[in-house]
Formats: sequence, structure tokens, C-alpha cells
Amino acid sequence: MGSGPMELIAQARAGQPEALGELCSLYRNYMRMVVRTGLGPKLRERVELSDVVQEALVEVVRQFPQFTGQNEAALVGWLRRLVGQKLADLGRYHSRAKRAGGTPDVPLEGPIDPAGGDSAGGGKLLDMLSLSQTSPSEAASRRELTVLLADAVAALPEEEAEVLWLYHAENLSFESIGERLGVSRKTIRGIHARGLKSLKRTFDGPKPL
Repeated sequence: MGSGPMELIAQARAGQPEALGELCSLYRNYMRMVVRTGLGPKLRERVELSDVVQEALVEVVRQFPQFTGQNEAALVGWLRRLVGQKLADLGRYHSRAKRAGGTPDVPLEGPIDPAGGDSAGGGKLLDMLSLSQTSPSEAASRRELTVLLADAVAALPEEEAEVLWLYHAENLSFESIGERLGVSRKTIRGIHARGLKSLKRTFDGPKPL
């Protein structure tokens, strides 16, 4: 335990299955964030987010021998492509199912961009945290920022994580989020402020005494 991504990749390539299991655990939150973005509201009504994440992780294990990347950025891109393929398969499956039932297609919403870019719901939060200005050397020491962001959001209280997600990734207003959650706009603003403060504290680290 405690190995970094490149050590785990090397161990997994050497045939150590427990290392591949640790690697999957290390990126579970990131993959969950990517899956949630790609599902979109209509597909989310038909499939369970956790089931899609688990199926994607199964594909990671199955296809890992095909991964030839040499750094974490390559691994993250590969994981995004696997998720994109899984979501495309889901979109086609449910479109066929709807056609068979005589109803309109279900489009795959929020497509994953396999070529890069931040379509995993983290871009605006990274900007809010001023992390997009991190120097390359500092970014390398902190690993991939979007991966760390996914872990940090997952560690928040559920209410704060949900509000941050809906506001920054799904572009809902505080008023719309309040209507969805059954609370006032002012309450949502307060939850958002607490969540953002917690994320900043996580990334900044403890203040020196």
C-alpha cells in the first residue's frame, strides 16, 4: 500500500494482480466523476452510476495489458477513453431499446472527449481554486490535478459535494439547485462556500504554525 501510480503500473505489468487492484482503487473517484459527466440526466434515469463505474473498472482490468503509457497523464487519458467507450456502448444500447419500444432515441449526453481537454466536470472548479495556474513542476509533484480534485470532492460531506457538482459541472444556478434540493438559494450559497473552502484547504495543505 502507499505506492504511487507509476510504481503500481510497473508492478501490475510484472503480473501482480493486487497492484492492479490498488490502481483501480486509486482512480475510482476520478472515473466516477468522468462517468457522471458522460451519463447525462436521461441515461442516469436508466442506469446506476455505481454500476457503470464498476463495469468500467472491469474493463480496466481486462484491457490493462494493452496500456503502453509511461506516465500518469497517459494513464488518465486511457481511462477516459475506456469510460467514453463504455458510455457510447450504453448510449447505443438504450437507443436500440427505445427504438424497439417505438419511442424516440435516448442520446448520449455530455460526451467524453477522448482527445483531451477537461470534460470531466472539473475544469471550472480547478479555475475557482486557482489550480489551473499551477507550475508544471508543482503539478507533477501533486499528480494529475483533476484526479486529486475528484478525490477531494469525494471526501466532502455529501451535501457539499452535490452542490459543487451541480453548480460547476452541470451549470445549474443556486436557485435551481435549491429547488431541486428543497432549500433556499441562500442556503445553497452557504453550502457552496463551505465546500469550496474545504477544497481550497485540502489543496493548500495545513497552514504553518
